[in-house]
Amino acid sequence: MQRSAVFSIPLGVGVANSYENYLLIPKIYKSMFYYWTPEDSLLELNPQKVIFPEHNAYAHSQGDLTTASSQTPLAKLTSYDLEYLAPDLFKLLENSAFDIDIIYDLMRERLATGEQPQEIACRWLKNHEARWREWIPDPTLCIRGFGLYDEKAESFSTSRASASTCKACLPGTYSKLFKEDWGSTYVCEECSAGSQQPAAGEVSCNPCPAGTFKEVASTEDCASCPAGYYQNDTGAETCKKCPNGTTTILLRATLFSDCVCLAGTIDVGPGAEVQCVPCGEGLSCPDGSTVEGLKGRRNGPSAVAEVMPGYFSWLTRPTEIFKCLGTHCPGGPPGACEGGRLGPTCHDCAAGMYWADEECRTCEVSMVAAWIVGPFVLLLVMITAYYVTEDRYKARAALRECATIGGDMLLAFLQNLGILSLVSVPLPETLNMLFEWSSLFVLNLRSLGFSCTVRDGMQQYVISSISFLIVVVAFPLLGYVTQFCSCMRNRGWNWRFYKTICVTGKFLQSCFTLMCNIGLAPFMCFRHPNGSRSIFRYPNTFCGSAEHGTMQLFGVLVLVLSFTHFILCCWASWKAPTWSLQSPERIRGIGFFIGNFRPSTWWFGLISLARGPLLSLPVVLSPNVPGIQLALMLCVLLVSFTWQLWFLPWKAPVLNLVDAVSTGLFLILLAISLHLESAVEGSLSFLDSFGAGVYFLSLGIIGCVCILALVLAVWQRFCAAKRKKLMPSIINLGPVREAEEILEILLVIVASLESQDGNQREALLRTA
Repeated sequence: MQRSAVFSIPLGVGVANSYENYLLIPKIYKSMFYYWTPEDSLLELNPQKVIFPEHNAYAHSQGDLTTASSQTPLAKLTSYDLEYLAPDLFKLLENSAFDIDIIYDLMRERLATGEQPQEIACRWLKNHEARWREWIPDPTLCIRGFGLYDEKAESFSTSRASASTCKACLPGTYSKLFKEDWGSTYVCEECSAGSQQPAAGEVSCNPCPAGTFKEVASTEDCASCPAGYYQNDTGAETCKKCPNGTTTILLRATLFSDCVCLAGTIDVGPGAEVQCVPCGEGLSCPDGSTVEGLKGRRNGPSAVAEVMPGYFSWLTRPTEIFKCLGTHCPGGPPGACEGGRLGPTCHDCAAGMYWADEECRTCEVSMVAAWIVGPFVLLLVMITAYYVTEDRYKARAALRECATIGGDMLLAFLQNLGILSLVSVPLPETLNMLFEWSSLFVLNLRSLGFSCTVRDGMQQYVISSISFLIVVVAFPLLGYVTQFCSCMRNRGWNWRFYKTICVTGKFLQSCFTLMCNIGLAPFMCFRHPNGSRSIFRYPNTFCGSAEHGTMQLFGVLVLVLSFTHFILCCWASWKAPTWSLQSPERIRGIGFFIGNFRPSTWWFGLISLARGPLLSLPVVLSPNVPGIQLALMLCVLLVSFTWQLWFLPWKAPVLNLVDAVSTGLFLILLAISLHLESAVEGSLSFLDSFGAGVYFLSLGIIGCVCILALVLAVWQRFCAAKRKKLMPSIINLGPVREAEEILEILLVIVASLESQDGNQREALLRTA
């Protein structure tokens, strides 16, 4: 509107109401119309462009539109990566050029002939080859990012003569300028050693990043430095090796500090200095283990060393490893004990506490009082033992005597189980609990609160040791005291000399296995991974210490007492046949020794005595190898078992059967323990149940016989008429001939002998 006013152009503005009318109006009316080129819709009108003054951009910005509009630039638009994907096509499009008049001529030709645009364009190309031939680029004139390529060989070329086209350089290569007399082009070359190019169509290679290397020129990417090597420089052809004994946790290590100790060793060096030493038993050391990591101060991606379950170390000395007996050392960080336990082997509770139900509990007043009253109860038991002890020897075992012998066998069996509990085998939970209970019979009194009165392990041992000496001395003293008490003499309650000896010997006989085990306890030292040694029963007491020396002294006293008892028993066994004829009172004095056995095997008590210390010796001889301990115990039990089956020494056949069955079941427990010494996790559940069953079966058989014998004894006491029927069927495991029947058989044999000659008489005697 401004232009028509400025240039005095009579102009009316109209807007067509459709595109069809827009094309129709110029054909009907001679008028100006808005149009764009090239376009063939109104080409037959041969429109002429109205020329206005040259475009003034500033005037247009101020609202003055009297000058021409700005020209719309003409450009060739292609895909952004067409130059790299199809460089020949891109070059062709770039070189091509058409005049607007040529475009109009082609459009008019289409309007005149009605042909398709493709046909007209194709004919124009055929008629004007000289013009477009120069547009076609040279196929071997490569641009940057491309290189000469031989399509026949399907490979890149370094010579223009053998190349047929250009192709984008592949990853691992770069586009390099190549000059010849005729000009220059580009070729693709492999990245040199120490460099790589992961992208295609690049004009240079990048140096290998730190932590990688490349030894030779190739199209491969730089490789990561393997374990045990690092590289802190870029563009490296090789990696630097870590010092001996060290490695790297991750590939592609970039720093010297990435070199860490190998698995099985731990870094104990100060600061950044690496000093690797073997971890040894009890420590789990993966690659990169450090003392700082073991203490819980982890730095970087390094793995953390840990104390293995069953071992302990102090936080201040984390690599000084102690071995724990039991399951109270959970492992993990140093200084960890379960249940509130203390000490380097997690064996003791704090002062004023005792171990019970898998935790340290506060000592109760009643428990302390019970241990104070205990000696007086023991004194009462000793006095009662004298009056209930039977010192007369009987060739056949009465029911009451069978019950007493069964009780002795049960006590011996429990003491043997207590010795077996000292072997450090990874028992399943149920068996471990049962063996822990059995250890009470070898004076393992922790669960009974012994530490509530005497906390120190050395003092506990001294009191346990000296108690045997006190009891042995107390029996004669009590007997001596009764001789001066007139009321006891008048009532016949004064103690007789040989019966006192019998009662004292009975105590030593029953506790012989226990005494030997207690006496040998200070000599049962197992080795810790740090080289020190501890006593099995008192792991927090170290062998070689002053406390250990004191314990050894009292242990020797107990062993001397045990050895003296064994020597006296050997002497009494040798003298027993003579004393039975010449000194019956002395036979009463050794009734504790020969009273349980048949007259023909009166000496068999020596076998039972010898078995006790022999079961304890394996722990002394091989304290650090549970397998050897169990194997030696197995041998001792097998030899004893063989002797028992051969001689059948007990008075009653049922006692021989019970002894054989209990020993056999004990052998099964030994076999289970021997397997568990190196058992796999999958078999623990079965062995736990099976071992618990054997355990209760062993105790049940002996206990049932004892109870049955006591019940029969009471029944026999009040049912005298049935006495003869009960004894043969129960005690002798079968019927026994009546005395009259045996006499009749003997009379027949005598009559037969009198009627026969010498040879026949000898044969008949052998048959009888």
